[in-house]
Amino acid sequence: MTGKLLLVVNPRAGKSAAKRHLLELIELLTDGGCEVTVLPTKPGEKTPEQISSLLQSGRFDFAAACGGDGTLHLAVDGVLRSGTKLPIGYLPFGSTNDFAASLGIPTDWREAAEALLQAEPIPHDVGLFNGKPFTYIACCGAFAETSFHTSQSLKNLLGHTAYLFSALPALSELHPLQLEVHSDDGDFAGSFLFCAVANTRSVAGMVKLDGTQVDFQDGKFELLLVRYPANLKDAGRLTAKLLNGEIDDPLLHLRHVTSCQVTATEPCAWSLDGEDGGKEPLCEIRVEKSAVAVLKNEKTS
Repeated sequence: MTGKLLLVVNPRAGKSAAKRHLLELIELLTDGGCEVTVLPTKPGEKTPEQISSLLQSGRFDFAAACGGDGTLHLAVDGVLRSGTKLPIGYLPFGSTNDFAASLGIPTDWREAAEALLQAEPIPHDVGLFNGKPFTYIACCGAFAETSFHTSQSLKNLLGHTAYLFSALPALSELHPLQLEVHSDDGDFAGSFLFCAVANTRSVAGMVKLDGTQVDFQDGKFELLLVRYPANLKDAGRLTAKLLNGEIDDPLLHLRHVTSCQVTATEPCAWSLDGEDGGKEPLCEIRVEKSAVAVLKNEKTS
């Protein structure tokens, strides 16, 4: 897609690669027919508010996130707040880029930019977590806090491995979450290791779901529940199956839901697209079908 582009940039993403290559990226996009305005990300609510205000001005044809999945989260939030429904592109520079992997967006920034110039808007579902939007995952439990507590400097140094390093101290502290989950595709209760409501084929670069299990515009997200293993043997089997994308295990539940309610006996930390979602004892999650239009190049998918 070409035209007037609001480029939302996280200059620290991907070992600061977004910052290093920004001028080259702008040149490539400009040569391809875009008029580029750059908006650097800021902490807190400032970035979505700025995106919303800029898009409401009518000066732009589309927006794009340049950074990691957290940057995309901010861009989607801003577009939703603006009410403009302008298309959203993604130029992945982050440490994991789960969403890019799910959509088949190239990890090389030049290839991603060239694909963006030829992309078309595709309807895409968005989740709402107690009213707050998320693009591809809301999760709690094992290592959920790792994604937003891992420092940017460590991510820049080690990439995805940083998440694993940050998770090591938590291994001895894992404890079961006592949850009640009510959804339009079944109810569950008991002790769980992990709970996720997601619209992705890749979680933390490790858990894989195939195309027959995930549809980005069916009005449903995937509810994945991992029960707490009783012993090391169960834990080993469970880990191996998750890494291979196998859900055929009595400790695993995969359902396709339009909404669900998760109640915990005590507040637990939630991650929204890798960002801090707060500690909540009761969560209402629902899917907004085709809430945004994501720019996708079918030739690269």
